[in-house]
Amino acid sequence: MLAGNEEDIANLVRDNPAAIAIYLSDNFEENEILKAKTALSLVTRAHNVQILARDAGLRRDTLYRTFGGRIDPQLSRVLRLLEALNVKARVTPASGIASPSAIATRLSQAFAFDDPTDTIRELSTVVKSQNVTSLARELGIMRTTVYKTFGGTVDPQLSRVLSLFETFRVRLEVVPSTEPKVRPPRPKLGRPRKTLVERP
Repeated sequence: MLAGNEEDIANLVRDNPAAIAIYLSDNFEENEILKAKTALSLVTRAHNVQILARDAGLRRDTLYRTFGGRIDPQLSRVLRLLEALNVKARVTPASGIASPSAIATRLSQAFAFDDPTDTIRELSTVVKSQNVTSLARELGIMRTTVYKTFGGTVDPQLSRVLSLFETFRVRLEVVPSTEPKVRPPRPKLGRPRKTLVERP
């Protein structure tokens, strides 16, 4: 686990997908929303937010608001942020469970999609294949809330997804992407040079 103060961790995870993957995986391990939000906030602040927002397909102020650490981010925005950071999310069995369950395998397939909408739709299929009444009882929410949250049309909050993973005894793991993402060049700082134009 990466340890140290926030400044040291920020320097370590800046433009380093392997360190980002280790740090976020450690903080997602217990399916605790507070640790997950804090880790996402720190990783976001460690990068150039303007470029990160561009790569994630979000506005800069939306990125600040979503990953500032105060609100519960939506799953699609978390997945877009991870893609912009050149890492991917996958689902693995929780620590201490030797053999992966069928649910862990299906959830891993759901998180293999590049488009967050497909991931949300497949997550909905996995949830609906379960006994929703007992699942709602284990989650501590109403059955109708399970259908609304994981119906495939609503973008679920990260806290609800982590609660679901806790119930399924799986966890979200972050791994570096296999192929580096091709990005447009970073903007140059300062004023552009004036070019002299020769007149005939």
